[in-house]
Amino acid sequence: MDEQPLRAIVLYEHRRGTSARRTADNINAAFGSTVVSHATVSRWFQRLGSGDRSLQSRSTTGRPPELKDDDLRKALEERPTASTSELAQMLGRHHSTIADRLYALGYRRVMARWIPHELTDATRAARVSICQSLLLLPNRTDFLANVVTGDESWVRYHNDTRVAYWLPREEEPPAQPRPNPHARKALLCCFWDARGMLFWELLTANLIVSADVYSRQLRDLASAIRGKRRRRVEVHLLHDNARPHLASTTRRQLEELGWTTVPHPPYSPDLTPSDYHLFRSLKNFLAGQRFTNFQALQTAIGDFFERQNPEFWRRGIESLPDRWLKVVDTYGDYTVS
Repeated sequence: MDEQPLRAIVLYEHRRGTSARRTADNINAAFGSTVVSHATVSRWFQRLGSGDRSLQSRSTTGRPPELKDDDLRKALEERPTASTSELAQMLGRHHSTIADRLYALGYRRVMARWIPHELTDATRAARVSICQSLLLLPNRTDFLANVVTGDESWVRYHNDTRVAYWLPREEEPPAQPRPNPHARKALLCCFWDARGMLFWELLTANLIVSADVYSRQLRDLASAIRGKRRRRVEVHLLHDNARPHLASTTRRQLEELGWTTVPHPPYSPDLTPSDYHLFRSLKNFLAGQRFTNFQALQTAIGDFFERQNPEFWRRGIESLPDRWLKVVDTYGDYTVS
C-alpha cells in the first residue's frame, strides 16, 4: 500500500481519537497483516501531535541507500538473537527502520523454549529407534489398553502464583517473592491407565522412593489391579529410567508379577503420560492453593483424581502414538505441547 493514502488514514484515525495501536490493528485488518507496524503508527502519531500535518516524509540529506531484505536476513542468520538496536548498528540504520522491516517480513521475537535435557546424537538416535519399534507393535489398541504408567512428582503445600494487577501507567506493581525451592513439599507417587487412577500415595518429606519402596508400591499396584481391573490379563508397565525403577530388586519384583515393561528412552519426560498430561493438570488445579498440613494436601489431590472423567485418562494414554510419531518425524527432538 502506498504511503500517502496510508498516512491519510492515520491522520483520520488520529483526529477521531483512536489510539496508535488500535489504528495499526484496524489498517492491518483491512489491508493485510503486515501493512504497517505499531511502531510506525506511533511515530506518525507523535508527529501529528506536535502539529505536523504535512503527511510528507521528512527529507534528509545524505540519506542511506534503501535497506535490502537480503541484507537483513543475512544479519539475522549471523546473529539470530540480536536486538533491533544491535541489528541497526550492524546495518547502519535506525532501530525503528529495522523493526518496521522485520514486521513487514513476518518476523517476530520469541523466547527460546526450555527443554528437559540437551539431547546428544546418541540420545536422539535412541529416542527414534524406540519410538519406531513402538509404532510397529501389532494390536496397538489392545497394547495401549493394557499400559499402566507410573511416575513421581513433588507437590508443594503453598502453590502461590504471580498475580496480575490493573494499575495506572505510572504506578509500579507490588513486589512478590519467588517461590522458595526448599519450601515444604511431599512426593506424589501414582500409577494409572486409560480407564483411571489405580494406585497412588503421598510420601512424607522424610521418605524417598528407594528400590524397596518402589517394589512395595508395585505389589500394592498389583492388588489394586486385581480389585479394579478383574479381567486384565496383561500389564505393560511404562515408567522412566530412574534408578529405583531399574534396580535388581525391582526387576525381580516385575518378574514375580509377570509384567512386561514398555521400552522408554532416557531423558524423555515428553513420552511419559504422567509428566506431559497428569502432573501438568494437577499442578494447574493446585495453583493458588495453600495447605496447612499433610492430610489437607492429600485430600485435595484425591479430589482432583476423583473429578477427572474417563476421557481425561483415555486421552493421556492414547496420545502416546502421536508423540512417538513426532519423535520419529523430527529425528529425536522433544515433543512440546
